[in-house]
Amino acid sequence: MRMLPRLGTVVEAFRVRQKASMTHASSPLLHADRLSVARGDALLIEELSFALQPGEALHVLGENGAGKSTLLLALAGLIPLASGTVAVDRDALAFLGHDNGLLPDLSVAENMALYAGSGVVADPQTCEALGISKLSAKPARTLSFGQARRVALALTCLPEKALWLLDEPFAGLDTQTAQTLERVLAQHTARRGAVVYTSHERGLAQARNLTLAPRGDEDV
Repeated sequence: MRMLPRLGTVVEAFRVRQKASMTHASSPLLHADRLSVARGDALLIEELSFALQPGEALHVLGENGAGKSTLLLALAGLIPLASGTVAVDRDALAFLGHDNGLLPDLSVAENMALYAGSGVVADPQTCEALGISKLSAKPARTLSFGQARRVALALTCLPEKALWLLDEPFAGLDTQTAQTLERVLAQHTARRGAVVYTSHERGLAQARNLTLAPRGDEDV
């Protein structure tokens, strides 16, 4: 069996806090066990294991190309694993990638109605916090990236979904809106939901850090 070349994965920062969190009586909302993901013939993520309990947030860090987006796609079940397992209730999962998922020729209100028709109904409080009503009449193609991100976040950050997987959720947001989003995420964890997110820009104070970094042939 041909072995894939190792790029290495650095897992940083949370053994002690994870051990403490595992004393909770509740079952984890997400459990990755020796998860490996390949890009082409090379392992981008290698034998990564962690669990996420209700009420926790995990901030995935790393340089460009380290595998942050790949990890979230793998956790969401959108790309295959090279090996290992991910235990998660996919019906309780909400995922936001780099694409905001809006049809450009429809208004914001029409996009949201289209999502509602498929069972994705944005939370009114989240919409109010993110200022969606001010955008409702605008065609999606006229939105700035930050405005489109706000709409996408309103359609993703659903209270009934226990686990939110968010890839660069703060991208394009002004400082005030980013602070609002931090409060939305904190409220979700306070309700015993959980969040996994990537961000080059901001982080939640209560989040554990998981750092991924390609490092040649050696794990550090």
